[in-house]
Parts: sequence; structure tokens; C-alpha cells
Amino acid sequence: MSQPLQQKNTRILLNWLPLVMLAGSIFLYFLMRSHILHMQEQQLHLKQNNIWRAFTNTAGGLPLQIRGEYDISPEAVPSTPVSDRPRDTVLSFPGCPAETFNLLTSRFTDKDRSYLVTTYISSTEVTHLIIKIALADALIFLLLLGAIVIINRKISRRLWAPFYATMDSIRSYDVRRHAGIALSAATGVEEFDQLNQTLRLLIENVYQAYRNQKQFTENAAHELQTPLAIIRSKVELMIEGSTLNEETAGLLGEINEANDRLSQMSRNLLLLTRIENRQFPDEETIDLSRLLEKQTTFFRDYYADEVADTKTEIKPDVQLIANLSLVEILVNNLLRNAYIHNIPGGYVRVWLNHTGFSVENSGPPLEGDPTRLFDRFRKGREDSRTTGLGLALVHQICQLYGFGIDYSYRDDVHHLRVDFRTRG
Repeated sequence: MSQPLQQKNTRILLNWLPLVMLAGSIFLYFLMRSHILHMQEQQLHLKQNNIWRAFTNTAGGLPLQIRGEYDISPEAVPSTPVSDRPRDTVLSFPGCPAETFNLLTSRFTDKDRSYLVTTYISSTEVTHLIIKIALADALIFLLLLGAIVIINRKISRRLWAPFYATMDSIRSYDVRRHAGIALSAATGVEEFDQLNQTLRLLIENVYQAYRNQKQFTENAAHELQTPLAIIRSKVELMIEGSTLNEETAGLLGEINEANDRLSQMSRNLLLLTRIENRQFPDEETIDLSRLLEKQTTFFRDYYADEVADTKTEIKPDVQLIANLSLVEILVNNLLRNAYIHNIPGGYVRVWLNHTGFSVENSGPPLEGDPTRLFDRFRKGREDSRTTGLGLALVHQICQLYGFGIDYSYRDDVHHLRVDFRTRG
């Protein structure tokens, strides 16, 4: 799933930055803890040296023990090895809870007599100091993380402002009107300047292609229909002549029918091109219920001899905002398709509500792949005399307005449904 670049950048930052900062915080914690323990050991050594110096200077007059400070014990025979590393112990004092101390014992000699000197330092304060360092480290980590994220978002928003301005300008651009598009030539960011320059060239090329195609469509609509109309009129004059025999009249009738199909095909192709180019900008509120009632009545009366039964379930006051001509083409093509591709004595069902409308008709199954029913020049049956563009027009109109369209064939019945709810 696509995400905004700024959001994605922040997400990646939040994924990796906490890990990096956490690793740095752990390293700092153990570094400070190691330094504090080393400092504690140095203090114990310094305290031992000071006490031993005071003991020797007073010729043994210094008290041999001050609980929680030091112990001086003479050794009759110095035999037990003495550890030179501090260790923990717990001491109790009258009226006070037991406390944890760090002690260090070393051997000293004075006048050929050996003494064990043990010094103490309270571990409680050291532990408190380590905890405070850990908490301060965590707080600094959280503050730094929040500051980096906030600063990154603000900087990103400022850096990407020209890009969003370009996107807003492009969204408001309409190739049909070709109003001026404001793309800054100097955004302060070289990449965005190149992007704007490329977009300006692209828009000019798109407009030129659109204008050429529009001009071709307009010229073709005029030039194609004129010779077709002349052919039709000449053929009709020949048919009305008295010198024709039956065979020639039949041939002219086929020519006239082919000419009508060619004329209809050219109009539909030109209409498809205009729809693709969005040359139907005018929209209005259309009473689809009334339009569908009117067109259904027309087709029912026109095909009354071929289709025996037509039923409707049309909700009143169903309205659409669209181009009236295109909606009429949409409705007429669906209804015409249902009546033309029916069977003798068949039926047509028409439903309409606020979510969409559907047309059902009896008839033989399609020949070929049903999923390609909406392709251009695709016919339900090869012997059909239609142009094969009616449902292609329906599909193109649905795409233009964001309608969903679905076809299915069940129990010898064709189902075509237009869904308004998928409108974009």
C-alpha cells in the first residue's frame, strides 16, 4: 500500500533511530557504570593507604576498627591469599537497617608484622548514582528521539513544499481549457526545478496532441457524414426509380443498409473518441427515473411484436449529476441491446434504485469470452448486424463517471448492472 513520502520517511526513521539510540544508550550506561566501579575501587585503595599511613604514624595508636569505615587486624602467620578486587558485604548498625557495602582487603607490613586492612564504601549511593544515570540517559534518549522526529517532519514539510505546490497546480489543470499552469522555475531545489521544467514541456505536448486529436475528431465528424449522406440519398433515388428490377433493388437495399451501418459506426467511433478526450464537460442534475421510464416505454412499444413482456421496477426521484447526452446514450444502448439480442416471445426486466440500475433479458448465450463483451467491435453473436460498439460506449461512459458495470449470464438470462456506488 502506497504511503506519502514524508510519512514513509518518518516510519523508517522511527524503525531504525530508536535501535541506534538504544544501542548508544546501553553503551553509555555500561561505560559510566564501569567508570564508577573503577572510581569506587580507587577510592577504596586510597582510603586503605591513608588509614595505613595514619596507623603507622601513630605507632598503632589508631583504633583498629570503625564499623563501616575500616578494619585493621594483625596476622599471626600471613598465609591466606588476599584478593585485590572489591567485593560486596552487608553490615548492620544498631537502630538502622542493614546496608550494602563494598569492601577491599589488602595486606600491609610494619616492623616485620603483617596486618590485614579492610576499607568500606557504601554501595547504596553508588547504586543510586547508577540508577540516576540510567534514568537520565533514558529521558535524554526520549527527548532526543522526539526532537529528531519533530524537526525531521518540519524540515521535510518545508523541503517538499515546492513539490506539493506543483501537484496542486497539476491537479487544477484542465487540458480542455488549457488555462495557465503556475509551475515555479526557481524552487530552491534543483531536482524540483528540473521536475517543473519537464512537466511544462509534457503539458505543452499533451495539449498539442489533444488539440490535434480534437480537430481531427471535429473534421472527421463533418467530412465522414457528408459523403455517407450523399450515398444514402443517391441510393434512395435509385430505389425509387421505375427502371429497377427486383434483383437490383435488393442489391441497392443492401448497399443502403451497409451505408447506414457505416454511418452509425463512424458516429460511434467519433463519440468514443470524444468521451475519451472528455469533451463532454457540461453536467446537470438528471432525473434518471423519468428518463428510464420514458425510454423503456419507447422500446417496449417499438419492439412489442418481438418481445412479449417488459416489466419495470423504477424507484422515483433517482438523480445523477452528469452530461445528459451521455446518460441518454448509456440508457438507450443498454435497452436496445436487451431488445435486439432477445428471443421471440422473450422478456426484458428493468430495475432502478439509488445504488444503480440493471437490465435483464432472455436470450441465447454469448459466443466467445464474456469478459470481452465491452471491447470495441465485440458482438454477442457473429451473425449480428450491429456495429459492436454499443456496449463499448456504455463501458466508456461508466469509466468516465466512475460507475461500476457488471455482466453475467444465468439460467438463460443476460444480466447487465450499472453500479453508482463505485463512483470515484
